[in-house]
Amino acid sequence: MTTDTTTPPASKITGFEDLGDLTNLFNTLKTPSKTGTPVNSPNKKQAETRRNKAKDKNLKLRNQLWLEIDANKLWTTETKVGYSNIPRTLPMFMNIIDDLSKSANDKGKSVPAGKTYLVLWSRLFDHAFVTITNEAAAAFEAGYSGERSVTTWRQHLKVLKTLGFIDYKPGQNGDYEHILIFNPYQVVMQLKDKIQDRSFNALFQRALEIGADSELGST
Repeated sequence: MTTDTTTPPASKITGFEDLGDLTNLFNTLKTPSKTGTPVNSPNKKQAETRRNKAKDKNLKLRNQLWLEIDANKLWTTETKVGYSNIPRTLPMFMNIIDDLSKSANDKGKSVPAGKTYLVLWSRLFDHAFVTITNEAAAAFEAGYSGERSVTTWRQHLKVLKTLGFIDYKPGQNGDYEHILIFNPYQVVMQLKDKIQDRSFNALFQRALEIGADSELGST
C-alpha cells in the first residue's frame, strides 16, 4: 500500500484551522478607524474601563457626602445636553498660552489669548474643527466688549495660530470663520524650550494623573 506523503495545505493542518480568523482579528485591530484610533484597540478598552471605575467611585463618594441631593439640581452628561469634550488640562494650556502670547505678538505687547482658546474648545463638536459665524458673539464670550471686541478676537486668533495651536481658513463670513484645533500636547512639546519649567512640570504632573502623559513623551 502506498503512503501519501504530500503535505496538506495550511488550512488542513491540525492546529491551524483558525488561522484565517486570527489573521482577520489582527487586521481589524491594526486597521485605523476614520478618527485615527485603531478599531477595538485594547488600550482604548482599558481606558474606558478605568473611566467607568473612576465614575463609579466618584458617584459613591458624592452620594455619601450629600445623601439627600436632588439629582435634578445637578448638571451631568447623563441627564443634560450642551456639553463639549475638552482636555482636562485645558486650564494649564490657557496659562501657557497667556505666558507665550507676548512673544507671539508682532507688536511685542501682551495679548493673552487663553480665553479665546477656551471659547474655541467650548464651541467644538468633534473632528477638531469649529466654525465661527458670529465673531462678535464669540468675542463677547471671551470677555471682549466695545468697539474693538472683534479686532481683539482676531488678534488673539493670530496669536494662537503663530504659536501653533490653531489654523484658520476664510469663509463667507470672514477670514477667520473656519478654525482647526491642533493637538495641544504636541504643540506644547514643540514650544517646550519657550515654556517655563514650572508650567511644563505642572502640566506633566496633571497629565500623569489623568493618564495622558504619553502625549508629552512619557514612556
